Amino acid sequence: MIRSAAILEIKRGLGYRTTQDTTIIAALQEAQRVLELGHTLPNWLITYDEAITVTAASASITLPTRFIRFHDDYSLYYTNSDAARVFIPRRNYTEAYQAYVASGEADASDVSTDTSGGYPSVVVARNKTTAILIPTPTVGFTAYLSFYQGALVLDADIENAWLFNAPDVLIGMAGMRCAGIVRDKGAMEQFSQRANMGGKSLMGDIVEDEIAGRGLIMGRNN
Repeated sequence: MIRSAAILEIKRGLGYRTTQDTTIIAALQEAQRVLELGHTLPNWLITYDEAITVTAASASITLPTRFIRFHDDYSLYYTNSDAARVFIPRRNYTEAYQAYVASGEADASDVSTDTSGGYPSVVVARNKTTAILIPTPTVGFTAYLSFYQGALVLDADIENAWLFNAPDVLIGMAGMRCAGIVRDKGAMEQFSQRANMGGKSLMGDIVEDEIAGRGLIMGRNN
């Protein structure tokens, strides 16, 4: 379903009383933003093995566009001379600093003393755009990351991952926002039901993925 079809669905739910496409588009974008801030995300938002350039003597790496968060099951990694994957586990900053900097395995500028061939031992998330490698690498290399990535923003007449995989929950949430603006209680109820239906279907898909991949852990924060 492309964006124009979603807009038409919302207009239909509002009884075609409004042609405020700009408002509907903003509501769709807001609904997507809220969904992608959730603690539980679907596997179809995972991007696998995206290449990240690591620069020698620089602790900071730039995270991919629309990065949401790391996935617990996938660590940053690079490949060694034997083409084997060497994983760089994620740690919090305090643990990483105490283990690899304060312990003397790196100098005052966090530059590695080459205890691991110049490669970092751990990665620390800083924010949505950058992460820190500790100890600071003394060699440049390419790392690979699998992570939750936000779907394409609906700023054009396209189909993004939400409209392809979970259109009911996105349209329902956006429609509720639009119904509230025009104070249409009937439309609000209709879109609320659609959002609830879509949400149950989405959670069912997530639970199925959990069961298929490993033991179910309810309430985990991916």
